Amino acid sequence: MTKKIAWVTDSTATFTKDEQQWLTDNHVYVIPLTVIFGEEQFREGIEITTEEFYKKMSESNVSPSTSQPTLGDFIELYTHLKEHYDEAVAIHVSGELSGTYSTSVQAADMVGFPIHSFDSWIGSFPLKMIVKTGIELYKRGIDIPDILIHLTNLRDKCKLMLLPASLEQLRKSGRVSNFGSFIGNLLQIKPILSFKEGKVHMIEKVRSYSKAENTIIDKFHQSFETGILEEVAVLYAGEKSVADKVVQRMKDKYQELKIEIVPLIPVAGVHTGIGTVGLAWIEK
Repeated sequence: MTKKIAWVTDSTATFTKDEQQWLTDNHVYVIPLTVIFGEEQFREGIEITTEEFYKKMSESNVSPSTSQPTLGDFIELYTHLKEHYDEAVAIHVSGELSGTYSTSVQAADMVGFPIHSFDSWIGSFPLKMIVKTGIELYKRGIDIPDILIHLTNLRDKCKLMLLPASLEQLRKSGRVSNFGSFIGNLLQIKPILSFKEGKVHMIEKVRSYSKAENTIIDKFHQSFETGILEEVAVLYAGEKSVADKVVQRMKDKYQELKIEIVPLIPVAGVHTGIGTVGLAWIEK
């Protein structure tokens, strides 16, 4: 008898309300992270959308933060799933950025519900693509262990680069020192951030925003020239016009390329500031 499988991910995968029917049809359960403004807390994707988060961030004098799902949240979810499914595949945001992955594993063990856990090493649009790929492979009759092998190869091909709008916001988050932030702002130095094995690294520093934008597009061009790109997205934090500009530049060069425009996940936006732009793609 075929096992009944559930799929679990978290709100950093950026599934929208418009995709709810697809999630339901494919037995996907999305557990929300929490965004925090002082004394106010909102469950991401349920009590506040990403767009609403950035609007509130722009209007608030309080620096927002995010919090991973609690152990209790996961225990409640896995207790429910245990009653309706035989096992689950849990694919989460990078364990280097959030405790979501480890809490998910701990809760499933406590409940006694078997899960196949997978650290995506990333978040946002690439995480969504990893989840969707896993489900499509399962529909084709591929066994879960083989799917996880495929996803392990896929995550190495997921690229995500960010051009932070605010070094001050990074300073507030504790990601850079006060001194480094001051010097960076003074000299108009723009860092370019990228993911590698789940961690965020500064891969380059340039002297102006336009040079930084050119750099991330050049990095994309290198991938475009060397292989087939399956998915491409431009990410933005609060200011869609910034993303529109990047998309137009790319469309001028790659006319046939399909590019999605996706809001940047709050767990990243709280550190990089409103106006941040990013570029994500998956190499075949």
